[in-house]
Amino acid sequence: MKYTRRTFIKTCAATGFAGAFGIVRHVEAAAGDIYPGWNPGELDLHFVYTGCGENMFYRLPDGTAILNDTGDYYRPYDLVNVPLLPSPERLGGEWMSRYVQRVYPEKMIDYLIFSHWHVDHIGHAHFDLKETPKAAFRFKTLADGTRINGFLCVAQDFGFRHYFDHQYPAHGMYKTQDASMTLVESWMNKQKEKGLICEPFKVGALNQIALQRDPGKYANFSIRNICANGRLWDGKDGVRDYAAEYVARTGNERIPQNTLSLGFVMQYGKFRFWAGGDTQNIPTSKAGKGLPYEDLVGQRVGQVTLCKMNHHGCANAMSEAFVRAVRAQTYVSCIWCAGQVNKTTLERMASPTFHTGYEPIILPNLMPKCRVESYKDLDFMKNIATKGPAHVVVKVLPGGTDYRVYLLEAHDESMRILARFDRHVS
Repeated sequence: MKYTRRTFIKTCAATGFAGAFGIVRHVEAAAGDIYPGWNPGELDLHFVYTGCGENMFYRLPDGTAILNDTGDYYRPYDLVNVPLLPSPERLGGEWMSRYVQRVYPEKMIDYLIFSHWHVDHIGHAHFDLKETPKAAFRFKTLADGTRINGFLCVAQDFGFRHYFDHQYPAHGMYKTQDASMTLVESWMNKQKEKGLICEPFKVGALNQIALQRDPGKYANFSIRNICANGRLWDGKDGVRDYAAEYVARTGNERIPQNTLSLGFVMQYGKFRFWAGGDTQNIPTSKAGKGLPYEDLVGQRVGQVTLCKMNHHGCANAMSEAFVRAVRAQTYVSCIWCAGQVNKTTLERMASPTFHTGYEPIILPNLMPKCRVESYKDLDFMKNIATKGPAHVVVKVLPGGTDYRVYLLEAHDESMRILARFDRHVS
């Protein structure tokens, strides 16, 4: 079905959707209903569940495609809480590739964006099983002997036109050299010879990541680069390098990968979406030295409609200052560990103090049964969609004033709708 403003209002009236700011109505899906796919003018944001990483794919209003992270971190001791789906027979990267093939008919993806070097975001190069436990790192061996996992599985089926990460071309800054980075560099150098365009991510730039098919038709769409490698847009025409300041102040030349994550705000009409990898603060030490980086990032991001949780919503991210700043209508997260769903951050994201005038909905693509049982009597549970494991798809309708949230079956590849929520952006 092709959605327009008229059909959206008609459907909302039929389902009791009020259409006021922040009001949300759960629309029951009919048996057999499946994800309707993308249509020109829509912005589709896919948060894909595999059980072993953060996996996101975006289809912009003119059809431009973005792959944003594809992780592959196998944790056998947590499978009782976080199952590998649709099954453990394939790697997470393989399942991600198959998912993208179902929603995107082309073979060339316009942008590949890596938030930072971590196995749960891009894959790994721990192929020597004499040194690393076989249970923790899995890979697929190709006919030529090459071992792959994570985003390399997607790269077997798709090509990419443009490449961005948080450090290019100065890979390894702040002692970030690791196996995942080595994996990316090796692949990237080969692809550059085949035409891959690799550019530094320009913090503060507007539309460095841009519509590639029909930009003139969607003047109300934009992407603002907010942060990368500890450098943060100042909200005007400049950038402040908080990582360099931290090193100068503390003498500590190592900064955690998460803090260095790349982040951007995507805007379509009034709809605003934040994605910032595993952005977090560096805790204050006993000596009184820290870096409230996530708090500062929140100030630059400002209020958004949809917030991808920083660091999967872990207890060391989604700080009070950040949540106060973004005040999202909807929060979403890619979960691969039961510990990533925790009481502290869920309370913040559901807090009426931070979200006055509207009810936020919180959508981890998995709410582990152990957490549901522990939290079932707490007030914030009314804000959380517990149906799942599920793929979460946010479809922004043409014009950017209304959007739908779909929860899709993750146990198989049917794309069957488990639940739908309709929302309006004021």
